Amino acid sequence: MMNSTDLIFCAYTLNRRWFNGSLMVHRNFDGHIVSMQQSGSHWIKNQLASVLAQLYGLPPLAHVQDDSIIGHTKTPPKYKNIPQIVHSHGYPHGLTLKVPGLHYPKYLVLVRDLRDSLVSHWERFRGEYDNCSFDEYLRGDVRQDKFESDIWSRMRFMNEWGRVLAKNPHQVMALRYEDMKADAGGSLRRVCDYFSIKGVSDAVVAQALTDASRDKMAEKPNPNLAHTVIRREDRTNTADYFTGENARFFEATTARYLKHDFGYGLPTQQRKAA
Repeated sequence: MMNSTDLIFCAYTLNRRWFNGSLMVHRNFDGHIVSMQQSGSHWIKNQLASVLAQLYGLPPLAHVQDDSIIGHTKTPPKYKNIPQIVHSHGYPHGLTLKVPGLHYPKYLVLVRDLRDSLVSHWERFRGEYDNCSFDEYLRGDVRQDKFESDIWSRMRFMNEWGRVLAKNPHQVMALRYEDMKADAGGSLRRVCDYFSIKGVSDAVVAQALTDASRDKMAEKPNPNLAHTVIRREDRTNTADYFTGENARFFEATTARYLKHDFGYGLPTQQRKAA
């Protein structure tokens, strides 16, 4: 039997799917990186920007969030002679990849273990959330009024892009943050191949990984932001946050609402039914 949380989650999911038209409006690109928050978007964007700067003789990025080479839907790349690739945290529209004859970009979906993503977001933004406890943040707000991003928005992101990926494996590719960490060079090559970027040699990849290293990116903060987007301090072990009631809440919540876990082995609707 559905409860009030089920109804709200379903309503907000349908609202995002059918009444957020950003990705339908902004389709005229070669590639679109869509990412769950705290899943390595700055890392892969800086890597790709270095690759394109090397291949096309462009100046390096001015700072870690410079959109001149890898743009945003509302601020396309500055250079028009390069592959037009943008980034957002957008959700697919219900008609994404469904209308014959329309141009759609290739979509690269960045994801991260849901638990690590939540911890990373809370540790970075808790000051903006009135220093709420992790226990409070973990439970989130299904109406999306209290937090910019929480477990509910992330489950919607995974469910919606998982649904589109399952039906369009040639037009949508998933990249997990953990796989990037395990093999950054191999992951970057996969992304370049996927976006049909030609001429990417071993030397180009090696330079891109150097340019987009944590230390290098930290040396070039966005001068327009008070807080840094690259963190170098030690973090608390994620497992320490998910004990007792937190663990029980997380597992029960994903088992009830999560449909696509991108291979992380999380409790999901399918596993619960099985």
